[in-house]
Amino acid sequence: MNISAKAQPGCRYYIHDGPAAFRLELSGNLLKHCVAELEQAWSTASSAIGERAFLVDVTSLKSLDDAARELLRRWHAAGAQLAGHSPDTKLLINSITREPARHAS
Repeated sequence: MNISAKAQPGCRYYIHDGPAAFRLELSGNLLKHCVAELEQAWSTASSAIGERAFLVDVTSLKSLDDAARELLRRWHAAGAQLAGHSPDTKLLINSITREPARHAS
């Protein structure tokens, strides 16, 4: 099941609810005004994820502020796997997780 949802102007997220993983694809400019809506989407979805992996694809992010960076840190600390394709995205992931980036699927 795939769900597209627009957060606030400038940021967008897509939910990919698969059998092995729940993937949240972030796109655009992830700024403070988007964080509350993403936290609500996560809160709603978390009860349905069960034992599946929670993947956050940041490949299409253009920018993020401190509030968004903190949200990604909290998700990572809670077990989310941050993933991306580009070298810039991998640097972003490393700066948040202090771990090597995973390749987004």
